[in-house]
Amino acid sequence: MKSAKILVVGAVMVGAAVCGRIPGLAKSQREQCRKAPHAMPAVGEGAELGLRECRHQFRHHRWNCSHVANDQVFGHVVIVGSREAAFTYAISSAGVTYAVTAACSRGNITACGCESTVRTRKELPPNGWEWGGCSADVTYGMRFARRFLDAREVEGDARSLMNLHNNKAGRKIVKALLQTECKCHGVSGSCTVRTCWRTLPSFRQIGDALMKKYYRARPVIAITPPPPPTIQSLETLHSTSAEMVQILGNDAKTQGKPSDVGKSRPPPKKIMKSRRPHLVLKRSKSIGGSSVGQKRIPKRNELVFLQPSPNYCEPDLAQGSLGTQGRYCNRTSKGTDGCDLMCCGRGYNTHQFTRKWQCRCKFHWCCRVHCETCTERTEEYTCK
Repeated sequence: MKSAKILVVGAVMVGAAVCGRIPGLAKSQREQCRKAPHAMPAVGEGAELGLRECRHQFRHHRWNCSHVANDQVFGHVVIVGSREAAFTYAISSAGVTYAVTAACSRGNITACGCESTVRTRKELPPNGWEWGGCSADVTYGMRFARRFLDAREVEGDARSLMNLHNNKAGRKIVKALLQTECKCHGVSGSCTVRTCWRTLPSFRQIGDALMKKYYRARPVIAITPPPPPTIQSLETLHSTSAEMVQILGNDAKTQGKPSDVGKSRPPPKKIMKSRRPHLVLKRSKSIGGSSVGQKRIPKRNELVFLQPSPNYCEPDLAQGSLGTQGRYCNRTSKGTDGCDLMCCGRGYNTHQFTRKWQCRCKFHWCCRVHCETCTERTEEYTCK
């Protein structure tokens, strides 16, 4: 018993020391880190997983996620509220959700394990099969990622609302892409027991799915509904309505029903909730300049952004751009990796190399291997 207490105290002390050294954490995140130090290796692994995937997905773009330093995987790493910021927050949130869920399945986090069968039964397995085995506990992973990553978004401004929305989209994509695996159990392959369980997909599949959402990201604005009517304004409205009834007669009672105004007032809690700032999609502009479409709340699985992306051609740290000078490009490509687009019209430099390697190797009895030396002349292109 005494040794167990010593182990617990030691773990808390080590956790506090580790949490104090992680850069970019907010105060509330450090508190959560101290409460669950055993989960922090998975959180760090997930953040780095998201960063690597971000760099892979944007390797052929002007912005290639390289502005995010390896030791700054937490915090506000993208200054401008652009599409790229939306992807960065979503992939980071997905990475933490993914890594924590995987750690649960491996038994590395004591507070979680396999997904409970009660939750899993909400989705039916293939016909003739039943849920069993150890399904990925993505519910715990999503909950932990939400508490940890959303903890720093406390300002309540438009950028915080954008970050929270994209964090949620990243968590939801992990759950949406869970895969079902099934296996037969029995003597000599008789398949007397047939069970299925849910597993995590490869993280590359998650990155590919979020990249599609990046291209379809929606521009939004933050709005705050007007304040609710005060008691004095409601009393004025009631008195005015009563005067209208006296002037217009009984027809006003049947048509306008001014006496119902007080009954339609929402309760105070509902008023306060509706007063919170929230995001709505920007209205599209027609050719004549008039706005088209109704205000709509963006879907939870959509990525959203507040500002248009800079062109990322020139270095501008205030815009999160490192420029494209020195970046490799493809001279024959017409895509985003082509020298025309990547170099922003500045032109490119050609570098010639001669590559040598051992080829056409043959075994001679006995006992030696003879190889020829092959050469190949290659060219690489970098932006001016």
